[in-house]
Amino acid sequence: SDIEWDSFKLSNYNEYKSYLRYFGVMKLTYWDLRGLAEPIRYMLRHSDIEWEELRIPYDEEGFGTWMKLKTQPGLICANMPYIEDGGKKITQSVAIYRHVGRKTGLMPQDPDEVALCEMMEQELMDLRSRLSVTCYDIYLTMSDDGDKSEKGCHDFEYLKEVFKKRLSERLAIIDPLFAKGTLTSGFDRLTYVDFIAFEFLDQFRKFAPECFNGFENINKFSAEFAKLKGVKEWREGEVFKAGEYIILPMAVWHGKY
Repeated sequence: SDIEWDSFKLSNYNEYKSYLRYFGVMKLTYWDLRGLAEPIRYMLRHSDIEWEELRIPYDEEGFGTWMKLKTQPGLICANMPYIEDGGKKITQSVAIYRHVGRKTGLMPQDPDEVALCEMMEQELMDLRSRLSVTCYDIYLTMSDDGDKSEKGCHDFEYLKEVFKKRLSERLAIIDPLFAKGTLTSGFDRLTYVDFIAFEFLDQFRKFAPECFNGFENINKFSAEFAKLKGVKEWREGEVFKAGEYIILPMAVWHGKY
């Protein structure tokens, strides 16, 4: 006999999974901070896709929640952020960016655009990784009861200057690429990489605002992007204005002050 799955009469679970694939709500799971997930959130806020999220607090209870979640079936390469979409779980940030880009019509349109977008995607991820290395003390563990190294020293001020030098050099290369308005054209046709660029450049700007002086194309892109549907409303809301962690609060610099 038929089973009532979510108020729809479907004859078996395979049909239910097909229903989820086309009509299910996408779910995002991540720590309660901007981090690597904010580009995903911006794509979804800008789209008409129905979605929800689980924000895990960075405390003992939240850490315990993640320890349970990471062992669930189907979570390959368990990490956060991850999304659940159409009965499947997808991990790894770049894979999620591309997946959501495909679902929301934000993919580049020809091989040349694909190459440009993927190069910029990797450049931005490289800079974001360098920001993490700068801000996290690698000689400490994430948990209070873990082993801590007594060797070495995390020299934040030195690493900050190294990052700022790298950022300034790379912004000089990136800035001309946004002369059209967005990476591939104007604001009438966005790609998923524009969302990555907007968020990560915003994080870098908060960390080292002086590095952005004189980069007119990037600064204009950021100002115009902030006016987009879904982006504007979020940034005018109470949560954003109150300030959010960019990096986990254990970091030397976490972006929330």
